[in-house]
Formats: sequence, C-alpha cells, structure tokens
Amino acid sequence: MIEVRYEHGLYLPEAGLWLDPPAAKARAFVSHAHADHFARHESVLCSEVTGSLLRSRFRIAAGRLEPSSYHVPVTRDGFRFRLLPAGHIAGSAMLHVTRLSDNATLLYTGDFKVRRSRTAEEIGFLSADTLIMETTFGLPGYELPSPMEVDGGILRFVHDAFADGETPVLLGYSLGKAQEALALLAEHEIPALLHPAAAEMTRACIEAGVPGLPEPVEFDGHAPAGHVLIAPPHATRTNLLRGLKAKRTAMLSGWALQPGAKFRYRVDAMMPLSDHADHPGLLECIQRVKPKRILTVHGYAREFAAELRSRGFDAWCAAGGDQLELPMQAPPRRQVSTRVRQQRALCPLADFSDLCKLVAETGSRVAKSRFIADHLSSLASDEDRAITIAWLAGFPALDRKSPARLDAATLKHALLDIPGAGEERFRSIHHATRDPLRVARLFLNETTLQPQAIDLPTTRAFIARFRESPPSIERTSLLTERLGKLHPAEGETIIRLLAGDLGLGIDHDLLAQAVKTAFKTDAEKLLAVFQTPGHESRASIPTSDHHPAPAPEASDS
Repeated sequence: MIEVRYEHGLYLPEAGLWLDPPAAKARAFVSHAHADHFARHESVLCSEVTGSLLRSRFRIAAGRLEPSSYHVPVTRDGFRFRLLPAGHIAGSAMLHVTRLSDNATLLYTGDFKVRRSRTAEEIGFLSADTLIMETTFGLPGYELPSPMEVDGGILRFVHDAFADGETPVLLGYSLGKAQEALALLAEHEIPALLHPAAAEMTRACIEAGVPGLPEPVEFDGHAPAGHVLIAPPHATRTNLLRGLKAKRTAMLSGWALQPGAKFRYRVDAMMPLSDHADHPGLLECIQRVKPKRILTVHGYAREFAAELRSRGFDAWCAAGGDQLELPMQAPPRRQVSTRVRQQRALCPLADFSDLCKLVAETGSRVAKSRFIADHLSSLASDEDRAITIAWLAGFPALDRKSPARLDAATLKHALLDIPGAGEERFRSIHHATRDPLRVARLFLNETTLQPQAIDLPTTRAFIARFRESPPSIERTSLLTERLGKLHPAEGETIIRLLAGDLGLGIDHDLLAQAVKTAFKTDAEKLLAVFQTPGHESRASIPTSDHHPAPAPEASDS
C-alpha cells in the first residue's frame, strides 16, 4: 500500500506531496479554497476552479499553482495523480493516486458531499486500496433530511419572515453556502442581497466559470421589502447588519442536527444545509470506493473508525489515538424536536409527498413547473406517471358535498382510533386550530406510527376503496389502518388526496407546461384524458414524440 504519514498533516513521503496541510509546504494538494485548507505553499496542486478562487481570495501567484482538470491524469515521480469532483463547494476535488510500479492506489477525499449541489460539481468516486476520508459527521445520529425538505424549510423561513414584515437573513460561509443559498433563491425568483464578503466570493465564482449564479447585488446596510440578505456568520456582530431593525436570522449548517443549536449560534432558526457528507454519505463513500484500508480525519475520526472496525473494516484514525480497549458505545440518534420520530420509508409515495411539499412552499410558477417536470421525468413507470399527473390535475373532481370525499368527522375518528393515540392531546391541538388538515398533521407528528413503504398504484387502490365505501365505521377503519402504517408526511398526502385538495397552487397551464417539458409531447391532449373521472390510470405517457409508451392496465379510481 502507499505509505501515509501524519505529521501535523497528511503526507505521502514516496510522492513528496502533502494533503491539505495547515502550514506552508514545498508541494501540497489543496482540495478546495476554504481558508482552513490553504496555506502559502511553494507549489499547489489543485483543480482549475480552485486555482482561480485561490488567486482571487488569497492573491496567490499563478506561477505557484499546478491547476489540473478533473479526470485528467498527471504523471510525476513514479505516480499518477487524478483529480475527481468532491461535491463540497465549487472547484473542490478529491485526489486519486496510483503508484506506477505496482498499481497501488489511494483516494484522499478532502471535504466531500455525496448529495447533488447547485454550485459544486457532482462527486465522482474511483476504487482505491487506501481511502483517506473526512468524517465531520461521523456519528450515526447525523443524518440530514432530504434536499427537498431542506430547501422547503429555507423557503418557508423566508416567506414567513416576509409575511411578518421582517428581513430574512441567511448566514453561511461566504464561499460555498452563500452561493448555494443564492442559487436556491434565484431558482424561486426571490431577490437577494449579499454581504460584501459573500458578494466578492460570488463574483470570483462567476469569473471561475461556476454556472447558475446571478450577478451579486451587494448589501449596503439597507434591505428593501421582499429581499433576502445572505451573509457570513460573523456579520451579525458588525455595524453593517445592526442597522436592520426588523430581521430574522437563520444559520445554514449541518450542525442544525444538534439539539439546542440555534441557542448556541444565537439565531432564530437553524437550517440543515450542509456541504459535508452526513453519516449515510460516509458509508456510501466506502461502499463505492471499496477500500482495503481506511484512514479517517477531521470531526469524529476516532469514533467513525471504531464503528467501521466493528463492521469488519481495517479502519484507523490517521492522527492516531484509537482506543481499542474501550468498547464503543453507540451514540444516540439525533433529536431535533420533542415530537415522535418515525423512520421514514423510502417509497414512491414519499417522493410524491416531497414534491407536493416543495411545490406548495414556493410562489414561483417557473420553479413549480420545473419541480413537477423533473419529478415526472424521474419516474420509471408509465403507470406512476399517469397517477401522478392525475393527482396533480385534481381529477377526478368531486363536489364538496360528495359522499366520496373525506369529511372532518371521519378524519377525527380515524385519527383517534390509531393505537396509542391520545384523545386529550387531540382536543388540545383542535382547540388551538380548527383546520382539520393542520390538526391531522400536528397530531400524526406526535403519534407513534409504524411507517411502511407504499407505491402509487396501491395508494390509488386504497383511495378507490375508501371512496366506494359508504360513510360508516368501515370507512373510518380503512383510514385508521392506513394512517397507522404511514409516515406523517405520507399520511398528510393521503388525507389531502381524499379531501380533494393538495394545496399546491397550480393550474392547468402550469401543469401542461410541466408535462410538455418532461415528455416533449402534446400536453393538452394528455391532460384532456384526465377530465373524465376514472381515466387517470388509462392515460399513456409518451416517452418521446415518436415512441409512445404502452398504457398500463388499471382499475377505475
């Protein structure tokens, strides 16, 4: 294996190369342009975008840089070096090293993220004998919500602040988080102002060729109504922000998963937007690299190495200090609220629920249409596409007095019949809000459930059975049984479907545009199929203009 030393930093002695060392060295690989990964080395191996950012941010001379394109091998001193996208921030890179004499390999991740980003290149792994990986979130409790849930939380925070006449302030590092937040707001056509430090880094990213970023508008101490301010965390203590009298602050950080984080950061809210891999992401990295030996650095390096050894891996903290004589106690799962936490099952209905949540929480028609089009394009089944479009279109339409529609009384009894449900708590929630849908959502979040995966055809069959049943104990029992086996998010979706209102704020034209974008076909003809109740399952979704997919068999619903 390739020799690795830890001498106040990672060093490959055979190659004469340091990996993100904190102090200046003769030759070093710099994975990205964050200050804690850079020093004024004599020679710097980095990606082309990182090289551009280093010149802009630290005024490092171009002659000291060795910028390299992703995936392009560089051979030197008996080794082949290849940079791979790390997904952390714009320009971030992993380093893959191959010793030419025996083809021994090593992959150094630097900071990385396996989830897709708006402003960073999508990560790409190669297998290696030795894996050196960062473990910032190396405890099992660190599991980030889905990207759609994170985006929805940020957008909800912004719109809530607007509704209360306040300026929402999103706090994140001037390089990385600031551009992610800006790109998200731009997608939803929400105007943003940038703190001078964040504006400078955004201009540097644009000059480096990072796509999808609008020209930054610099904050001068005044924020017009309807604008969001993006600033680095330290800016809250500066005079520039103190002039904002009515502001609401949110920290963008993976540490939002820690209980009480908003009090430690002294902000109004924490949003779990992270540019690091969470615990499942760390395990995914190992699965894709398939290493024989693992060295961990940063964060919970010793704890994660010990967990990996318990799983049968040859894993060690690169800095040493592994305590083999002490059994590792599994850390507690994260607790971010007092409500009951159910393990959400990954399934098509969960994906549809996430789509509804994101579409409902954005006011941008362009963004709504794009979210729907992207979701439709991702569906593998023609039947799932047909069902999804039918539900989004609101067909079959039901009169509000129709016996097939879910009524408040049936919903109440169904909720109270769930095993372990508390009638006193239901009354308390109902007293605070008279909206049956809101009552159901809050009550389900505090009720112990047994979530199971469910697909769209099964959901459609349940809805058909419910509507065909007369208002009676049987109908209530059907709903009770189903809600008890769903995550609260999917339970709310079922309730909304039965009530005939997904609350998405979309119309025929918006949906038609989304269908046209997704399938490149005549959306009007396709949507017309759903105007007759019971036909949503018979619609055929063409995969192209010339090769229509066969229509699935289905029952009326």
